[in-house]
Amino acid sequence: MAKILALGGAGFIGSYIVRKLLENGHQVTVVDNFSKYGYIEHDFYKNPNFSLHNKDVRNMYPKEYIGYDYVFCLAALIGGIKYFHRIPYQIARDNTEILSRAIDHTLAACPQAIFVYFSSSMVFERVDHPVSEEHALAQPIPITNYGMQKLFGEFLTTGAHREYDLRYLIVRPFNAVGSGELPDVSGDGKAKFGMAHVIPDFIYKSMIKQTPFEIFGEGDQVRTFTHAKDIAEAMSKMIDKQVVNRDFNICGENTFDMLELAKRIWQHVNPQLPFPELKKIEAPLADVKFRVGIAKRAMQELDWQPQHDINHIIKDSTDYIKKHFESK
Repeated sequence: MAKILALGGAGFIGSYIVRKLLENGHQVTVVDNFSKYGYIEHDFYKNPNFSLHNKDVRNMYPKEYIGYDYVFCLAALIGGIKYFHRIPYQIARDNTEILSRAIDHTLAACPQAIFVYFSSSMVFERVDHPVSEEHALAQPIPITNYGMQKLFGEFLTTGAHREYDLRYLIVRPFNAVGSGELPDVSGDGKAKFGMAHVIPDFIYKSMIKQTPFEIFGEGDQVRTFTHAKDIAEAMSKMIDKQVVNRDFNICGENTFDMLELAKRIWQHVNPQLPFPELKKIEAPLADVKFRVGIAKRAMQELDWQPQHDINHIIKDSTDYIKKHFESK
């Protein structure tokens, strides 16, 4: 049984990982300030191996890290493409501060622990081909503050390994999806376009039958989507196999352009209605055209395979969002 400190572990990806680790008998402590959706009462809070601290990671003391075998750094500011452009400095500043504090406290209080940095597929935001791990340092640098900060975070982590022998893992989820994520909706019920991730955004716009349907540019941007359950399974295997000092792309096999994705979601939500006309919104200059991953290392070294296809992802996400808004 491992003792795990999950910083930001009550968030979307974190909650799936924590749930899986508790199922496997590990002991998990989550520190989270619930900055994105507010306080969330997850189903695993009553597990005897779980504890929760409602706190900003940056306000923790080194002594709070003592005794852990793993420190997961999931805490970060994250959102949709417009969110990235609305607060670029805050994203770069806060995310770097969170990560550097977490590394410093790990080195000071539990230097033998494995530090798990959750990076992002956004480090690959300027590639035009499917990417595996070796492409991380052989590509043009990202141009969004979020993508650049995530790549810099990888340098911070590996730098601490070279200078202070930090034991680490770097994990790059590719467009994590599934129940638990919500659209960003204004007080009058309209979707705040581009502020949330694309699948909850498209689901909500399909639920309200938005016509014309808003989309960035031609909708030809390409993404690979990964159910958060598959990410949690990969993390479980990393612990079981005691992997250390490696980086992993964790990505599903669901690759679509945004227009095709919008049509699939609309058909699922409104099976009797034709897809509406489009309203093409000018995309930001840093709009990522292509982000497709290959999880070669996870498949070879962890014996991991993604299990959830796009149909399951759409149904799972839609059911959750509908239930959320019906309860309001």
